[in-house]
Amino acid sequence: MKSIFGRIDNKNPTKELLEKGLESLSVYSQTEMDSKRFTNSGFGQITFYPDHPKICIHNNRLLVLSDCRLDNRNELIEKLEIKNESIPDDEILIHAFEKWEHECAKYLLGDFAFVIWNDETKELFCTRDHFGVKPFYYFFNGETFVFSSEIRAILSQTDLSFGIDQQYVADTLSIVKSENNRTTYTEIKKLPPAHYLVLKNNQAEVKEYWKLTVQKTLQIDESLIIEQFKKLLTEAVECRITKDSKTGAELSGGLDSSAIVAIASRFCKVKTFSHIMPDYMLGKIHPFNDEREFIRLLTDYCGIQDRFFITSENTGLLNTLNQNVQDFKHISQQNFSTFSDYLYIKAQQEGVTVLLSGFGGDEVISSKSESYQKELAQSGLWKELKQDLQNQKLSQIKVLLKLSRCFLKTKCKGIYNIIHHVKQGKVWWQRKFENLALNSLFSEEMKIKERYSSHFGKNEWATLQGKNIERITHPHVSQRLEYCSTATRKLGIEYRYPLLDKRLVEFYLSMPIRLKARNGINRYAFRKAIEELVPEKIYSRNDKSGTTIPTVFMRMLNDKEKVAEIIIKSKTNPKITRYIDLDAYEKWFGKLCQRSRQKQMNINPGAFYNYLKLVLFIEQNPSLFK
Repeated sequence: MKSIFGRIDNKNPTKELLEKGLESLSVYSQTEMDSKRFTNSGFGQITFYPDHPKICIHNNRLLVLSDCRLDNRNELIEKLEIKNESIPDDEILIHAFEKWEHECAKYLLGDFAFVIWNDETKELFCTRDHFGVKPFYYFFNGETFVFSSEIRAILSQTDLSFGIDQQYVADTLSIVKSENNRTTYTEIKKLPPAHYLVLKNNQAEVKEYWKLTVQKTLQIDESLIIEQFKKLLTEAVECRITKDSKTGAELSGGLDSSAIVAIASRFCKVKTFSHIMPDYMLGKIHPFNDEREFIRLLTDYCGIQDRFFITSENTGLLNTLNQNVQDFKHISQQNFSTFSDYLYIKAQQEGVTVLLSGFGGDEVISSKSESYQKELAQSGLWKELKQDLQNQKLSQIKVLLKLSRCFLKTKCKGIYNIIHHVKQGKVWWQRKFENLALNSLFSEEMKIKERYSSHFGKNEWATLQGKNIERITHPHVSQRLEYCSTATRKLGIEYRYPLLDKRLVEFYLSMPIRLKARNGINRYAFRKAIEELVPEKIYSRNDKSGTTIPTVFMRMLNDKEKVAEIIIKSKTNPKITRYIDLDAYEKWFGKLCQRSRQKQMNINPGAFYNYLKLVLFIEQNPSLFK
């Protein structure tokens, strides 16, 4: 794992500015720093657990900086006719660039963000992997171009000016995930996943090099499809385990993380890390239970000795939120990495350098495929749909009712929508919006409600493939990957995501509908693929009993008085009241503190914590807000 930084400038970047950028990245002890300066440009990298710590320069002309993990090394070595099989990845990237130029990323598999600088032509090429596992940020004002693995390194360039992107703030307050090129700062952008950027003659051009598209449905025997799917799933885990790394894994007790841990345990001595509630809190506060039963069942089944439970006892959340804002130097729109802080610390204490995660599974390869019956109807497969319903042992009346519902949804959509609206009233996203604590003037100025409605009120996808593609390419995915990378990078830990393997994703999309769900059983293919790897009680379960991080509410209650004080204090700060209706926010806080077993869809705690992070960010950076 590496963190990279560079600057191209009409004025020769000073050594001090280059060092500032690198030093802001060097936050872990076992690293080595290297840098290289040319006329009007400077580049540097921080290498974690160094094996090839020096910057790679080819023929005194091409320089490469990368944060890269290649899955198809052997294939690339063969295609590029490279004789040295132990060649470093950086040199493979240069050979790929020389052969395929700007299209080189099309031929790569793995997680990567890299740049190649041609000192003869003064051209900079930057690119990022297909789903955005590796982050890449940049600043460009027409004269100066700065890039890095982290926003904080770009902000270290004190001769540059940065302002707040008001649309990003509006999105943060309204639970909209901003576009995948937008950040807290107007001048700092993200290179979107599956894109490349070329900088030449003070002109920057961003282009897409790959797009996830609908796959042709496989027409082979179902057992062969399941067998190949299982093979790809196993390979996706195996290729993310390296001999020289100590491997850990998040284990929530659900299907995705359980499958990854079970497979990983066959290739290495894996350590598992799980969020659970303290024993004395079980049954007393939200969410009242956790997944410990399934976590223990899986680790016992796989013979895993090193399993660690993170209870976050006697901790609040304010210090964590403050630290998050301080480390990130920007406002995050999600909270998973924020409240996984003690899990990350424990993983570091246990020497973990690679952390496997099941994130991304819900988006595609283990998605619930709940609309499969609707798709059968749309495809005219009424006989198959009827058989599917009968196989669920439903009464004849229920079968007829469900068939009628599918008919209305597909053939009389307008009538169905009217009936559904009368029956349900406002949809979930409309009810959530009403509970937000927006300053009315700011909301009107930014047209927040209109943007919110256009974001959540989209038409349903006609097919499962379309829905899967929309979900995995949605900004929330790459955003989560970026936040987790920043949070663990400072501890020397690299996240890896087997269920975001490009080959695995494309293969799953090509499966027939009946393998994605059947007879009322969702995640059918995934369950079949792992039924010999995990206990039946796990692969046959339908719903998780607890939340992924069940200790967040407990930590909030531990800081209840402090949070109340911050809200009261903020009422006198015009830089905060410009954005937030503090009276409404105070009432929201009261409702949040009284969470019960009854499902309360409108409370939206994630949004509440985002508001709190904005308050803390403004307090830490008042000069950014006029």
